[in-house]
Amino acid sequence: MQDFAFVDETLDINLTQSYYLSIQINLNGLSFCILDPVREKYIAFENVNFPKDILFDDLLNFIEDYIVKHELLSHGFKATKLIWETSKNTLVPNTYFKADNLKMYFEFNQKLDDLDEIHYNELKYVDAYSVYTVPNQIANIFAKQFEKIQFYNQQIPFIEHSLFKHHSEAKKIMVNINFDFIDLCITNNGKLLVYNNFNYKNEMDIIYFVLYTFDQFELDTQQTELILSGLIDQRSNLYSKLKSFINHFKFEKLPEEFSYSYTFNKIPSHKFSNLFNLHLCE
Repeated sequence: MQDFAFVDETLDINLTQSYYLSIQINLNGLSFCILDPVREKYIAFENVNFPKDILFDDLLNFIEDYIVKHELLSHGFKATKLIWETSKNTLVPNTYFKADNLKMYFEFNQKLDDLDEIHYNELKYVDAYSVYTVPNQIANIFAKQFEKIQFYNQQIPFIEHSLFKHHSEAKKIMVNINFDFIDLCITNNGKLLVYNNFNYKNEMDIIYFVLYTFDQFELDTQQTELILSGLIDQRSNLYSKLKSFINHFKFEKLPEEFSYSYTFNKIPSHKFSNLFNLHLCE
């Protein structure tokens, strides 16, 4: 993913206190977009890759320095939301959820590291809570810079958007490809049937997990639609190989509730669908 920065000419640096900021970050890079809620238009969009093979403490310094010195991020915003991308998450049904039991829920199927903070959010379209971790050093950097920042895991906008947008009577599979794992869900009639994530090392792992899901849930690869987002494009080997196995698939589109600066047109929007859907999450 290349670095880029697009700013609409209508953005007013003196009005950032009226704008909404959405950030998406992992150990490889950071992306953000800015929404003008008055016009319901996204007016800034940027991506930066972090230096490779950098020590974690040096990475923390790089992130903090980037934020403090950035022409836009150094300002205050009306609201700020941040996605920490990690496969270390779990879903807990509302019936069983108690905030006092977060550690128990998380450690049921994940490893809790010493420097992890446990966070949670209720999903609007699912009777469940997302329980996940954010490294406390990362959380502290952003909490210091952005007052009342709200943290999320990428599974939240991924699931919420999948259910909000795809209300077909037919089952659909949604797959979002991250740097070293994929999020996958199956929806039917606006209901979540399955959610899972899988770590991968190469494209054949991704193909295996997708086809395995088709097989386990008895879905027809010639009839069931696969909707892709994240780190994939039409020039990739992964795209070509998936196309040889699955008949109906397409790339996810950005939410239609908003308009977007023409400057964004150079970047495939499906690669950042979680980022642009984050504002719709509560």
